[in-house]
Amino acid sequence: MGAIVTVERLLARTPAVAVLLPLIQVYDSGCLLNIDVVARNDTAPRGLALQLDSAYSGEESTSLHITLRYPSGLVVASDTDHHCAPPCLSWFPGGVRGDAAFTLYQVPLWLFPLPPAQDFLLTVEWPWAGIEPEALWLDGAAIAEAAARSASCWPL
Repeated sequence: MGAIVTVERLLARTPAVAVLLPLIQVYDSGCLLNIDVVARNDTAPRGLALQLDSAYSGEESTSLHITLRYPSGLVVASDTDHHCAPPCLSWFPGGVRGDAAFTLYQVPLWLFPLPPAQDFLLTVEWPWAGIEPEALWLDGAAIAEAAARSASCWPL
């Protein structure tokens, strides 16, 4: 069972779309960055759902782009997950829900292996949606502590 690191941060926002990172679910081998995209239905760009789906199909040129920069200089990016060599940041199937005013798109990213136990930089960029690069420091030590708290579903 993954342990939770609460982040509760707005990564980027336009008048139509907001990108959020409410939490990171941490396991002993990797972690799930639970990215949420919230759209105002009356102003959201046409084809928003298709653009979010493009990350899964490899059409990264128009999709949401996340980059992690570690203190060592190593860069892990969401558009290189097709290489399948660690470290990797891979789009994970999410979900969609909403009402007449807003739609929430859950677009989690799986990070393998765990990041170093030092602060590292997450950058979000999505030119198609009008989001210029925005950066946020994440606490690698908190992620390492959460990995130590994570529990196996079965005895080893």
